[in-house]
Amino acid sequence: MSPQGVTLLLDLYECKSPALGNQAVLEQIVVSALQFAGWEVLEQFAYHASESVAVLCLLREAHACLHALPASGFVCVEVSALGKPDAARAALEIVRGYLAQKLIARSVNARILERGTNSSAP
Repeated sequence: MSPQGVTLLLDLYECKSPALGNQAVLEQIVVSALQFAGWEVLEQFAYHASESVAVLCLLREAHACLHALPASGFVCVEVSALGKPDAARAALEIVRGYLAQKLIARSVNARILERGTNSSAP
C-alpha cells in the first residue's frame, strides 16, 4: 500500500531568535512558513504559558503545531499532511528550512514519517 500522507517531526536546538518568547511574532513566523510552503491556513491559535509558547494551525488537508521553550532555545514542530506524499515532502522541506532560518537554529533534527501504510498487511 502506498503512503496516504506524511508527518514531519522537527526539533530545532539552540534557537537564538528573540521571536521565541513573543507569541504574536512566533505565530506569524509559523503561518508564513506554512503559507510559503503552499498550504492554506484555515485557523490558527497561539498560547503563551509561563515557560513556553504553542502555535496550532489547521490547514486544508493538514495540521501543524509548534512548541517553543524560549529559556532553552528549543523548538519542536509537527506537521502532518494527507494526500500525495511527494508534494507534501517538498512542502515539509520548505517549512523545515524556513523555520530553521527564521528561528536561527544552531542544529536541526528532522524526520519524515510515511502515514497510512500497513506493513503488516499481506
